[in-house]
Amino acid sequence: MLQSRHKVILYHILFWITYSSIFTFVEGGYSNKFQNAFYIEVVYLPFRLVVVYLNFFWLMPKYLLKRKIGLYMVLTIFTIIIASFGHRYTAYYHTNAFIFPGWEQGDFWQAYKFLQSGMIITSPMIFLIGLTIVAKWVSTERRAELLEKDKLKAELGYLRSQINPHFFFNTLNNLYGLALQKSDRTAEVVMKLSELMSYILYEADREHVPLSKEIDQIERYIALEQIRYENRFKLDFQIDGDIDQFQIPPLLLLPFVENSFKHGVNKDSQEGWVSITINVNESEFYFSIKNKIPALKEKDNSDNNGLGIANTKKRLELLFPNCHSLECNETKELFSVTLTITRTDNEG
Repeated sequence: MLQSRHKVILYHILFWITYSSIFTFVEGGYSNKFQNAFYIEVVYLPFRLVVVYLNFFWLMPKYLLKRKIGLYMVLTIFTIIIASFGHRYTAYYHTNAFIFPGWEQGDFWQAYKFLQSGMIITSPMIFLIGLTIVAKWVSTERRAELLEKDKLKAELGYLRSQINPHFFFNTLNNLYGLALQKSDRTAEVVMKLSELMSYILYEADREHVPLSKEIDQIERYIALEQIRYENRFKLDFQIDGDIDQFQIPPLLLLPFVENSFKHGVNKDSQEGWVSITINVNESEFYFSIKNKIPALKEKDNSDNNGLGIANTKKRLELLFPNCHSLECNETKELFSVTLTITRTDNEG
């Protein structure tokens, strides 16, 4: 904290040295009297400091930044008038005779002299106030951006926390059914479920994972469903493209797969089928899943129905605004989902 304060003081000192040097060089260049120009700047400097720092530490925070613009303007003009009078008095009665040998006093109350003093004193204040306002604006914009990012992370975390229990609720129901049947494959299901749990516990909090990892989890889930339904359905799973290079938010596709099996496969029928297509190219990611809706499939009216897809839609809106397309279509015999994500430079 102390080191930071020392840096600020050093920056201010450097600013005044640079500012006074520039005006000494400019003013001295006209008459080729750089020494006189330096003395003039020295006389102006204390009045500039008073006006600038009175404004910087008191008037700006108390009035300008609180949008009391009228009062701020009145008080600022008042301080400039007082500083102009102080400079005029100092120059007229004390320093002009030293700086300009043979100088003859004129009328002290010449209006343009006061105006000239006020303008010269005010010039650095205008620069610093403008710089401060820009810095405040940048800081406010950055703070708003950080708050927006925090809000986005919180909302995404909330959506993920809803998806995970929902997924486990359905999978544990499957395991419960096998246990009731005293199936020999119960141990296999527990093992595959533990692999899925490991992925969700250790990978799901990451922003992105390789698409290949997400596909691994889809395949594990399908294996669980094949055990559950004893292969009473047909599966077509096609993958094309470099799935190791493309990055995807974890658990983005699994809810769609889960939904297809939940509503597209029936223990009492062998007519069910699920078709999955994943394609990655240089410009976009394409995912499609379709399932037949069995005629004997009972309608699920539970509160959890469609929760995974609803949350995934919200995640897509937050993660890929204006660069994704999601279509869900349903007929009496077919349900399909098509997701397209336009690839950007920071993906894959």
